[in-house]
Amino acid sequence: MTRSIALLSRSLDIGGTERQLAEVAMSLDRGGYRATAVCFDGRGMRADQLRRSGVTVQEFPVRSFRSPATVTQAMSFYRWLRRMSIDVVHTFDVPTAVFAVPIARAARVPVVLSSQRGDRRLFSPGLQRALRITDRLSDAVVVNSQYVRRILTREFDVPDGKIATCPNGLDLDLFCRCGPSHRAELPAGRLIVGVVAALRREKSVETLVDAVARLDRREELHLVIVGEGPCGEALRDRARAAGLEPQCTFVPATATVAPWYRSLDVFVLPSLNESFSNSLMEAMACGCTVVASNVGGNPELVRDGENGLLFEPGDSADLAQRLSQILEDGALRARLARAASDTIREGYGIGPSTERFAELYQACLAREASAA
Repeated sequence: MTRSIALLSRSLDIGGTERQLAEVAMSLDRGGYRATAVCFDGRGMRADQLRRSGVTVQEFPVRSFRSPATVTQAMSFYRWLRRMSIDVVHTFDVPTAVFAVPIARAARVPVVLSSQRGDRRLFSPGLQRALRITDRLSDAVVVNSQYVRRILTREFDVPDGKIATCPNGLDLDLFCRCGPSHRAELPAGRLIVGVVAALRREKSVETLVDAVARLDRREELHLVIVGEGPCGEALRDRARAAGLEPQCTFVPATATVAPWYRSLDVFVLPSLNESFSNSLMEAMACGCTVVASNVGGNPELVRDGENGLLFEPGDSADLAQRLSQILEDGALRARLARAASDTIREGYGIGPSTERFAELYQACLAREASAA
């Protein structure tokens, strides 16, 4: 019996949540599940990828919850759920949870799941109140790290038994140590240190810039910052003021990030807050030596001194000390890089990740059937 699964995200363009939804939709056993990707905006890279793979993309163009047009879209979504006999609704982000979970319950969808993929404490009080309602209406809340699980149980009173942990998974054919490792636009003979991230405040890329500026041997490395965002211009000014301009390359955001990871010797994730970082996983899979801030779900991936190094968030002096350590010890860099790659290949491929989602769907469906 084929089950109909609706997987929801606000958009289907660049982003970790969007990619995770797409990977699950494309990898579910099509003999057992028929997945539909549901979104508010049907444009974007992931939407195109899903369509090419044969997964239906269904758009309900919600632009603002304050708009009267949202009521029309809610009614359309309700009718669609009933018409398509959807068995499972699974929302992957906050906007679709607030929109879809109550409607799915009203439409009597057998299984309704929501997701929490980041620190809920960062959301507005209004969204936090709305999510307390969706927590109660959902059959389970899916998280991608033990860190988020702890926050939900300790601070938002979500019963531990109602939370399912499904870590992110990667396409290990794409994110791997294979392929060329040097890009022509980067200088040869230097240690390449960098980050791939949205240039927002919480990513704290300025901590990396300041740490590199502190290094005694900084002329031996080149800094690469791949990404765009509201902090981009300030970061360029900061690098210029620190005298790093000749040895710092800024690269616009790109959908093709694997070649950039492979060009890095050292990947630094200096975030002030993380749940379970896709970029950290990608860098580890591509053979980078990783240095990450000791926050959120980062320590669940990086075991300090075993497969990477950790530093105190926002502490450029501590990060500089860690960078000096691996700058001076090539054997350490190589050992940490191999262990990082092994960590991802052994536990975080898209196959095992999708199996965890499929097992969750099956368990919830079986529980619902037994209760009927």
